Amino acid sequence: MKKVIILLLVAVFLFGCSNPNNETGNKPITPVVKQPGKFSATVLSDAMGGNARGISLGSYTISNSKSIFFILRNVGDFAITGIKLTAGKLNNGGTFEPITDNGITTSPSAITVLETSGNASVETVIEVDINHGNVVGLISQQYIQKADFKGTTIRITGKTKNESGAALDVSLDVDIETFIKVASFEVVYSLDNGATYKKAEYWQDMKFKIPNSGKNHIKILNTGNVPLRYKAVKAEDVEWGGAASWENFVEWINVAAGDYSNLLIINPTNIVAFVVDTFGVAFDNDGMEYYVFRAGTSIVVNGFVPSDNVMFILID
Repeated sequence: MKKVIILLLVAVFLFGCSNPNNETGNKPITPVVKQPGKFSATVLSDAMGGNARGISLGSYTISNSKSIFFILRNVGDFAITGIKLTAGKLNNGGTFEPITDNGITTSPSAITVLETSGNASVETVIEVDINHGNVVGLISQQYIQKADFKGTTIRITGKTKNESGAALDVSLDVDIETFIKVASFEVVYSLDNGATYKKAEYWQDMKFKIPNSGKNHIKILNTGNVPLRYKAVKAEDVEWGGAASWENFVEWINVAAGDYSNLLIINPTNIVAFVVDTFGVAFDNDGMEYYVFRAGTSIVVNGFVPSDNVMFILID
């Protein structure tokens, strides 16, 4: 009988030690430590179907202006306050350089408080606008990006606290990589029978000064990173009574990035009319204020002479 009692006591003792919820056990309960506020960013799926990859929102090919959206969360245990979002050039861990010309904007650019995910009633959506241009009416806009623009880093900063109540700085860099499509071209000519070409000097009213010795070797050079197409015609073949009426009888000719067009054939009046189509890609006008898009298209024309909608070459 004594042996049975002893065995029962041993079993009770072992059961009590193995039960982590037994208040009489010897194993201490580890207290839960609350973590300071912490940013987390997740891209919203767009037409590309992109997904978040850590703090990189992925890579985007941009032909004209684009908006990218991501969700900003606080995955810590304490609220984050005084939040600022600043756009800068893509730094990939290097020195942060803010963009101050509104070429990249975030909305909102400041947030008063970001509650923890468990306490937030709605998601905080951030919009990043890459202002690269539009093919309808904004050809000369101030914020067109250049082809060498590789992307942006959105630096997010704020204040939080730890369990002891001490104030802490908190930040997150969100990277967006881009391949910027830029359409651009130059009028060029050659003085050595096509061996080399140089850029024609702009004169006025969309005319270019080209020496007579180079008039038989005039071309359009595609200086952008996307294909273009063009139409060209000699002055005597233009029907001046109507806007761009000659274009209906001339075929488009494609020009790859970095390539030259065919020779622009000169005539006794020394005038050639031509138009260029950017295929919907934002256009870098290289400071030529008279370059405009024909309304509702991506065809670059002469805004100085809207009745003709063509550009001219002047042989000087």
